[in-house]
Amino acid sequence: MENPVFLVGQSPDLAAFLPDRTMDSENLTSLRNAKKKLRSCKPSLVILCVGSDDDISLCQSVAEYIRQGLANQDTRIILMHNPTQQLDEVVWLEEFQINACLTASEAKAKFNASVLKRELATFEYIENTYRQHDAETEMLVCITRFSRSDEKLTALLSTFSNALARLCHAHCSFEIHLENTSCFRVRNSDIAGKELVKTLQSLLSEGGLPASLAQAIEEQHPQIHLLDESGGLEPVTQLITTRIGSYLAFPIVVYKRVVCLLLYLIPEQEMDRVSMKQITIINKAAEQLTVLLERKQAESSLKKQYTRLRDTLLELKSTKQALAHNEKLASIGRMAAGIAHEINNPLSFVISNFSSMDSYLDNIIQLQSMQSELLTAIDIQQDQKAAHLKQSLSEFEEQAGIPFILEDIRAIVADSFNGLQRVKNIISDLRSFSHNQTGEKEVCDFSVLLDDTLKMMRYDLDNKVSIQRNVEFNGVLHTHSGLIEQVLVNLIKNAVQAMETAETAEPVIQISAAEIDNTLHIRIRDNGPGMTADIQQKIFEPFFTTKPIGEGTGLGLSVVYNIMQRLDGSIHCESEPGVFTEFTLLLPLKQENAQAD
Repeated sequence: MENPVFLVGQSPDLAAFLPDRTMDSENLTSLRNAKKKLRSCKPSLVILCVGSDDDISLCQSVAEYIRQGLANQDTRIILMHNPTQQLDEVVWLEEFQINACLTASEAKAKFNASVLKRELATFEYIENTYRQHDAETEMLVCITRFSRSDEKLTALLSTFSNALARLCHAHCSFEIHLENTSCFRVRNSDIAGKELVKTLQSLLSEGGLPASLAQAIEEQHPQIHLLDESGGLEPVTQLITTRIGSYLAFPIVVYKRVVCLLLYLIPEQEMDRVSMKQITIINKAAEQLTVLLERKQAESSLKKQYTRLRDTLLELKSTKQALAHNEKLASIGRMAAGIAHEINNPLSFVISNFSSMDSYLDNIIQLQSMQSELLTAIDIQQDQKAAHLKQSLSEFEEQAGIPFILEDIRAIVADSFNGLQRVKNIISDLRSFSHNQTGEKEVCDFSVLLDDTLKMMRYDLDNKVSIQRNVEFNGVLHTHSGLIEQVLVNLIKNAVQAMETAETAEPVIQISAAEIDNTLHIRIRDNGPGMTADIQQKIFEPFFTTKPIGEGTGLGLSVVYNIMQRLDGSIHCESEPGVFTEFTLLLPLKQENAQAD
């Protein structure tokens, strides 16, 4: 027995102390035997049988061991003594904490039996209360695990279902998962037999959800109702030997949608044990469970979204790298096409010139041969042959156009030289664009640097353009003077060429320099044709030019941009079509001035 009844005493017939001989009991005749038994189980009732003075010491020791040694206040202890035995009942009640003192006589047998039943009922009530508290605690712990555990939702739900079944004293329970409005799936429960689960699944598949259960889903709130004959669960209850008196339908709600319905069948004899307190706990559990499940689902959704976002970002990063690589390839392609185009033009007419020169050389060689024959004939005094050769030579010079050939050869050589020089300039610009120039920085005066630049360009300017200077910077620069000169030359040359092409009346280039916030601002402004916004966005791209084919490489401003980046500076352009174009160079001075000081 889980909670046995013990009789303590040394009388040969201890059962004689029982008013009801049908009660199962076990005799304890020694303290050692009593301690062993009492440690192994929790008895519901211990009857101390005092038939002689020898029993008093044993019974007192057993009572003291139960209350103090085992700290057991739940087991009911009854003192049963013979009428001849006079005992101080007050001492027993106070010191040994027994629950009642009875006299073992036939006259009081009926009264004694009622007292024993009452004490057994009291113990059962205490045990049921403990079990109830344990079930409540277990259910609350299950809810807490929902928020902390990494177990699958189905496993947590099954644990919670079993805890709730013990709380409401259910005979069996079921998990009905709602896959859609007309499809239900019943899962096994620890306390529901497979035959019951199979029967309920068949019932739901054939007739749908009974009205008694549909109400819980519709209201999304736990329902406890009596189970009458019209409940719709008769095929299931008929398979249960215990008479079912009520049912509990517990919907699992997540974001206002019932995902699962827990069904508990409660026997009639257990219905009175389901109190309002338990119903309140069940309702509170439903609310907490809904909140925790929604939070868990939100966390799961956030994790999925985070994973998708992370994968998307990685994909975007990969795509960005691929696009950057493709852009580099495209830039290289555009550069290669520009190089091919720019170099092909001068090379084409150089090759064409050499084809013409080859034909000219044939005529010159033939002329030279005829002149040699003439000179030979003169030397050997063959007048007739010499006269013939002279005549042939004159006719050949006239037919071959020797004077034109001699004149055109110089033009061909000059054109070829210019074409090859252009190829050299393109390659030089490319080297300046793609390679860092080495060399130590030097201290230089910007005013002197500007004077040297304008002197170097005096033939390009040649009184074609008016130069206006406004240099307010008296400090020194610690930089590469050659690179600054190259920047100024390219910008001034572009301005001059643009105004020449547009035939600007009274062309003017304004050059100013001033220090602002430890930065040297150099502005080069012209009153030329200006540029549109679309052109301004492309001017620093390699090989972009607005000049006619063969007149510009499209590398000048790219070289300027590259140099300014190399000098830790920057270049900006402002322009208005038909009004002006202004380039602003920004060079940091903080480091230079500190070193100059």
